[in-house]
Parts: sequence; C-alpha cells; structure tokens
Amino acid sequence: MGLLKKDSIVITKSDLALLSLIKEGILGPCTHLMNKKEVEEVLKTQSYKNEPMPYTFSFSPEFKSRKSKGKFILSCEGEEVGILHLKEKFQFKGDIQSIFNPNSCFVDEKDRFYLSGDFELFSSPIEKINKEFKKVKAHLNAGRITALMSSLDPLHRAHERIFRWTIDKADLVVIFLLESCEPSELDFELKLACLEKFVSLYLPKDRFFIFPLRDIHIFNTHLTVILETTIAKNLGCTKFVLGQNHAGLGMFYEHNRPRSILDEFTKNFKIEIIILPEFVYCNKCKISVSVRSCPHGSHHHIKFHSRSLKSLLKMGIIPPTIFMRREISAMILSKFFPNRFEKIKNIYDDLFPNSGIVLELKDEDFYEQLLNMYQITYMV
Repeated sequence: MGLLKKDSIVITKSDLALLSLIKEGILGPCTHLMNKKEVEEVLKTQSYKNEPMPYTFSFSPEFKSRKSKGKFILSCEGEEVGILHLKEKFQFKGDIQSIFNPNSCFVDEKDRFYLSGDFELFSSPIEKINKEFKKVKAHLNAGRITALMSSLDPLHRAHERIFRWTIDKADLVVIFLLESCEPSELDFELKLACLEKFVSLYLPKDRFFIFPLRDIHIFNTHLTVILETTIAKNLGCTKFVLGQNHAGLGMFYEHNRPRSILDEFTKNFKIEIIILPEFVYCNKCKISVSVRSCPHGSHHHIKFHSRSLKSLLKMGIIPPTIFMRREISAMILSKFFPNRFEKIKNIYDDLFPNSGIVLELKDEDFYEQLLNMYQITYMV
C-alpha cells in the first residue's frame, strides 16, 4: 500500500476484495475495521462476539496524515473506490495477525499505525455476487445448501465426482473458486471459464452457484479452515464439504474415530462439516471411486494429481480423458499455446471427417477432435 495524497490511501485489489467480504458480513459479525480494544480481544480469545475469528481486522496502510479522525478516500489502481471514516489511529506492540497480512507478524514496530472505523465502498465486487446468490437461493427456496472451496487447478474428474455427490444431497451447491497458490499456476479467469463451461454442460446449472473469490489470497494455501467454514456459514450454507487431505484440517484418530480441529469449533456453530475420502480411478473397477469404498489395493489406483496434470498441459500434452474432460483440456491448451497450428484447417480436413461445410475453427476444436480419435479402437 502507499499514499496517493494527504487524505487518500492507496489499497490493493486484494485489500478491496477483503473489505468487500467484511462489509457484507461474510467474514463474521464485525463489519468495520477494528479498534485497539477489539484487536486485543480477538488476539486473546480467537473470537469476536462469541464467534470464532482467527484473524484481526486490523488495517495498517502507509499513513502520513496528521489527522487522527475524519474521512479518507480509498483508492485502488488510480480509482476512488471508497471512503474510510477514521475513528481511531493506534499503535500496537507485539505479534498481530491481520486478515490483510495473514502470513506476516509485525514484532515491536513502534512506528506501525493501525486505522479503525467504518467504511463504505462505491462498487463492491462481493456485494454483487452476494445479491445474485440471494436471488438464486430465494428462487429455489433452498433450505439445504452445501458449500465447497477449491482452486480447481486444474478441474479434473475427482472434482466432478465431488460435485455430483454434493448435489445429490442438496438443493443448492455453492462452489467457492479460489486463487491459486503461486503466480505460475493457472490464471483465475481461465479456471472460472473452465468451471462455468463444465457446469453448463454436465451439471444441473440452476442448482450450482459459482462464488469467485477473485484477488483474495488468504485461502489459497488451505491453512485457514475455520475461516473457510465461517464464510460458508455466514453465507447461509448448511453443510461444508472438505477433503480428508485438506492442509489445514489436522486430521487424527481418537478411539478409532476420525477427529479434526473443527470438532470443537462446530459444537456451537450451526453448520455440518462433511469430510470426504480421497477419490481415485481404479483400473479394476474401471470407474472413479473413493479409497474407502474400493476393495482393490492402491496398486490399482490412479490418482488425480493436479501438479502432474498441469505439467502435461504445460508441455502441450493432452491428459487422458479418465483424468480430465476433453473440453477442459482443450480450453487450457488453447490458452497455453495460442494459435499453435498455423495450418489448422488443412490438418483438420486431412484427419477428421466433416460435412463439407466451411467452418471457422479454433485450436480448442482441434484438441477436442483429437481426443475423440484417441478413444476410437481400431478393429481389423
């Protein structure tokens, strides 16, 4: 963050998205930037108004104005995006975990100031999504709402298995789409386009709601499982689905029963937590199965390893369709290798059957036809 002018504060797109979540009440009952007393309460109790809160809403931009109260313009990428009504400017000694800097602790920085107060946003990206969600929920009269979070990097058959499992037991499924962990991973807009296409082609799209958490990086390492569950609960979801390999779950067994850090958390929290087993492709069953339900050993199991699938795609190799839908592979490859085939029309006409009608072809179409051919078995 930096200072634009005396009474203006520059914030990042990530800050703006987090402010939107706070304003909508999706991160908890606190809808403002916390003062010193509230910060101390959260640090001491890990809660706010009896609701779990692993991070403080403490805001520490670069701030040089002498004013300790009054209005300050919030600016993002050269645009005025909101107003902060500053009520208190305070210093804080010691470790403080802020939702704006979740992976950093500021120790004994005497010159670090924090700003508290109410704020308003001129255009909130989360508010628009939240309003649309409420419309869908009301239209379906949805009482059973299941949520899940994933970076879908990339979207593969195990994700599909989970989507189908969740919709069988819910009126509405919310998919929170996350940013990827590293800048080198799949572009967020590409992941969103893949998910939208998959839902439109293969799922009852009126019963799936995509909630993109664009520019928000606090969830991308999957270490804040309590905050993830809090978002689902505050949105009105009745169930939250997690995989047993979730990085922040802390799974262990006690008296032969699976336990996690969420057990205590959910006692007074009205949301059901469902922990799903790992899904694999079994070459004996010939279908996608869970490791819990399949009787065959791991030597028959083909895993959906996201990093390896992505490596194939980045090398220009189409993953087998037991791993990924051909439409998704085609979309990603055409993004990775734009205009790859200079004479695509000639290759297409030479290799694939056609009706004789002149078509405007894209690389995506070529990949899909190629995958069709891979599935044909030649019989003599």
